[in-house]
Order: sequence, then structure tokens, then C-alpha cells
Amino acid sequence: MLAGDLARELEGRLDGEDREITAVAPLETAGIGDLSYLSAEKYSGLMETTGAGTVLVDEGFEGETAASLIRVSDPYASLRQSLILLYPPEAVEPGIQPTALIHPSVALGENLSIGPYTIIDAEVTIGDGTVIGASVTIGREVRIGSNCVIHPGVVIYRQSLLGDRVELLANAVIGSDGFGHSREEGIYLKIPQVGRVVLEDDVLVGACSTIDRATFGETRVEAGTKIDNLVMVAHNSVIGPNTAIAAQTGMAGSTIVGGEVQIGGQVGLAGHLKVGDRAVLAAKSGVISDIPEDAYYFGYPARPQKEWMTMLAGLRRLPDLRRQVRELERRLAELEDQVE
Repeated sequence: MLAGDLARELEGRLDGEDREITAVAPLETAGIGDLSYLSAEKYSGLMETTGAGTVLVDEGFEGETAASLIRVSDPYASLRQSLILLYPPEAVEPGIQPTALIHPSVALGENLSIGPYTIIDAEVTIGDGTVIGASVTIGREVRIGSNCVIHPGVVIYRQSLLGDRVELLANAVIGSDGFGHSREEGIYLKIPQVGRVVLEDDVLVGACSTIDRATFGETRVEAGTKIDNLVMVAHNSVIGPNTAIAAQTGMAGSTIVGGEVQIGGQVGLAGHLKVGDRAVLAAKSGVISDIPEDAYYFGYPARPQKEWMTMLAGLRRLPDLRRQVRELERRLAELEDQVE
């Protein structure tokens, strides 16, 4: 694609030579045929040295560079559009592989693609245009909406409900039993997990993530939420709409997370607590109590940002404070000797 054609597709403005674009690469490694982007001012120094032929920049960018510029209102959003245009997804041919095992009672929509060695149990419903990869296991009475993408190795346990345009990356597990046991006479006895998982429209679940079924009732992930790889969502938890959860986060049972929440990597959430709408939890936070709406928390235990910054500033001063206390103790001892 020529840079000028891409600029028109993005409703941007080309500033410089109308170069051919053959790939996309970071500013540090891009060559003359590559498209790159600048989305943050702190990286603007790279524009002077980049070998990229074409760069997506903010409309107001004024730095020095040899690259042609496509000026847009939001370079990162335009990068997403550019990747879709330059790397269109491969067309998936509808059809069912002969090695797939599908129960006769399954209700199949139109234009489906079902990969080899996939197993679909009784009374499952699958909507139009859904793509199911190889070696997927789908339990009884599961309902899957239209235009979903189920990647290889996914397991969807009985009675789980998926809306439209849900995407499950490789080896995600939906609806496995929650971790519920009662301790009786010194031994643990498993509590039956008889609820289900509901994933609403446009939910993404990352590779090797697990969402447990409810003990009874539902574990629910609401529309538009995106869950990264290696995330654990325990039984009876509810995650609101358009929330983003980064990798290696784990939440215990009956956690209620609001809408438009941002959760960083390796965050741990204790059970039976609430996180308010639009809250931000920084990476590695340990959440042991409710978080209010529109709050920014981090640390362990998680505290408001300003409070933690104050504590960290105090920690940095501890070595000096320790020396000062020792000096004061020495001088006090001298004064006591003089008094005696």
C-alpha cells in the first residue's frame, strides 16, 4: 500500500514522499519500506534516527525526521486500523473436519468452521459464522453465539453460555469447577459446583486463562471485557463491561469488578470484595478490601496512589533517619553522663 492511500483510509494527511509500505515495525528497527508510529512524546527522540519510511504521528508533531509522516488525531488507534488494512486476516473456509466428533443433537448454524479432533457433546447450540479450531472440547448444553472464534485446545464445560463475537485463545478453560470444599473431621470434601459461566458479547479470554463455574448461580463476564493470558477468575465472580485485565491476575470467589476497570499484571484480589467502576489497579497490587469508583490503587495491601507515594518517599529516607536516631541516642547518652 502507498502511504498516500493509507493516509486517505485513516482520514489523515500525508506530509512527505508517497512511499510504498510493505511491513510494520518499531521505530528502533524499521527500514525504508516499513510503517511505524509515535504515540508518546517521550519517544520523540527516536524520530531523528529511525530508518522508517513512513511514521504515524499526532497532527501537531514538529520534530526533525527523514521519514514521511501521516498526521492523524490518534496514532495508536490509527496503527490498529493500519494493521487490519496491511495484514488482513486469512479467510476461513466453512466446513467440518471429518475427524470432529459431533453429537447428533447439536444445533449448528450456517457457515461454520469446525477443526479436526474437536468434540462437541449433546444439546449444544452454535451460532452462524463461528470458527472452532482443532482439538476443542465443548460440553453438554453449551450455547455459543454467532461469529465467535474458539482457538485450538479450548475446553468449554457444560451449560456455559457465550454471546456473539466472543474469542477464546488457545487452551482457555471456561466453566471448570470452582475451588469449593468443606473441611469435615480433618479432611476436605468437595462441594458440588452446579452453576454456570456466562460470557457476554465481544468478550476476549486469553490463552491458558480459566473462568470457573459458579457454585450455584453464575460467574459472569459482561460485554466488551478483555482478559489477558494466564488469568484466573474464580467461582461466582462478576466482571463488568469493557474492563481490561492483564496477565497473571487472580481473583478469588465472589469478587465483583465494575465496568471500565483497568487491572494490571499479577494483581491479586481477595474474595467477596467490590472494585468500583473505572478504578485502576496497578501491577502487582494486592487487593484485600473494597475499592471505590474512579480510584487509582497500588501496592500491597493496595492503597490510594498518593498514600503509597508518601509511604515510598518515607521508605527512601529510612537509612538517613536511622543514622540521625543513632546520633541523637549518642548525644542523649553524653548529656545523661554529664548530668550524673
